[in-house]
Amino acid sequence: MRRRDLLAALGVVLAARAEAQSPVRLAWIEPGSAASGVPRLAAMRQGLADNGLIEGRDYVLEVFAADGDYQRFPAVVQKAMDTHPTVLLVTTILSVRAAQQATKTLPIVFVGTNDPVGAGLIDSLARPGGNTTGVATMSDQAAPKLVDMMHRALPAARRVAVLINPGNPTNRPIFESIRTSARSVGIDVEAIEVTAPASIDAAFGPASAPQPDAVIMVLDAMLVSIVGRIVQICVDRRIPLLGAGREQTEAGGLLSYGPSLDSLIRRSGYFVKRILAGAPPRDLPAEQPTKFELTINLKTARAIGATIPQSVLAEADDLIE
Repeated sequence: MRRRDLLAALGVVLAARAEAQSPVRLAWIEPGSAASGVPRLAAMRQGLADNGLIEGRDYVLEVFAADGDYQRFPAVVQKAMDTHPTVLLVTTILSVRAAQQATKTLPIVFVGTNDPVGAGLIDSLARPGGNTTGVATMSDQAAPKLVDMMHRALPAARRVAVLINPGNPTNRPIFESIRTSARSVGIDVEAIEVTAPASIDAAFGPASAPQPDAVIMVLDAMLVSIVGRIVQICVDRRIPLLGAGREQTEAGGLLSYGPSLDSLIRRSGYFVKRILAGAPPRDLPAEQPTKFELTINLKTARAIGATIPQSVLAEADDLIE
């Protein structure tokens, strides 16, 4: 009898150990396609590794893509929930809301999201409340500075188009902030609305039509997923493209001012680590970027014939050759 009891107890211990050592499931809700999300997933994996979490040993990361259609977020989140993940990783505001509507208990970590307090995703940065926390972008607060850098880098620019996704609740307020700042220095601004990846060419209109003196790309996950096509259009038409993060400049944009989106995503690995260690999201203060970078792509400047004043070049944190 004692031998049977001993074997039963040993079986329980071994089963518990196996369960404890099995990797947890992380679900990434990708606003774009699975292919376009590869760079962000690489940053996420690096952030997890920076926090001692190894793929295959500690976690498996599964991707659920909305393919640029924000209306699909509820269905995409539900598909992820059906796999019983331990943590949901989300990026843009509507995907965070879809996740919050799907679960009030499963931990949600947002990675590089605009204005989470203003959007009502969390109570405050210091005390997020509920089951959601993560890293914000501060793109809304950086918009006037981006306009200032554009005015100094391209002093002749008088007509500027701003790429926005009307499906992103923060894009219109950011556009209004850009327009207000631009008007103060005599620049006219109009919005170019892009609702899906397939509509980007139509949004720009024909190349034979009058072109803006510059284009500002507001930070939005769907727009980021097609930044390569946006850059191609602007370079082909010799239009300076400016953005809110260095990834846009690395892709071929002319100038960017803001935090590195990749660095924000990598930082999100800290929140996953703490949550897996038992910390509830409500007790993990959400964070904002601490470093904003001015990045200028000199190769693109030469390609489109743009001359950046030396005073602006001297302020750059990075010059891409």
